[in-house]
Amino acid sequence: MDILINFLIGLSLSMDAFSVSVVSGSLIAKKKILNSFKISLSFGFFQFIMPILGWFTGIKFLKYVADFDHIVAFAILFIIGIKIIYESKKIEKTIDIGKFSVLFLLSIATSIDAYAIGLTFSLLKIKVLTPSLIIGLTTFLICLFGFYMGNKIKKFIGEKIELIAGITLILIGFKILLTC
Repeated sequence: MDILINFLIGLSLSMDAFSVSVVSGSLIAKKKILNSFKISLSFGFFQFIMPILGWFTGIKFLKYVADFDHIVAFAILFIIGIKIIYESKKIEKTIDIGKFSVLFLLSIATSIDAYAIGLTFSLLKIKVLTPSLIIGLTTFLICLFGFYMGNKIKKFIGEKIELIAGITLILIGFKILLTC
């Protein structure tokens, strides 16, 4: 597979992570540079590692994963979205997308489709390391841009951004659920 094809795959796979990065950028007010890199690295790393894991799993387990991957991604995004909406109504904000446990769950939820790509690569007997590196790097860069875009959007929308962010995560979850 050539670099352009791998980049396009990476771009396609990174759209959910990009959306969550925009939401993250709109919610995080402190340590923007540190958090932008932490979030982008997490999403990029998971988009890199999941195709490799999928490739190693191989075609033997494809039917088991394909049956519920979208449900898991939906549930994670739905729960975090509801929590953000709930927290948007409180005066004291306690949701922290940069927190390890939240970021870990979001990284998994947005990279399950990359796992399926890895399974496909194994079926097609495509070596996985180069495509995975390109997918991970593409996701990292897209998410970095998304984080800063979200931060700029917050200046225009103001306090309602957390409500919009929660609804956005829920809609991404529904998109995943309905398209699989």
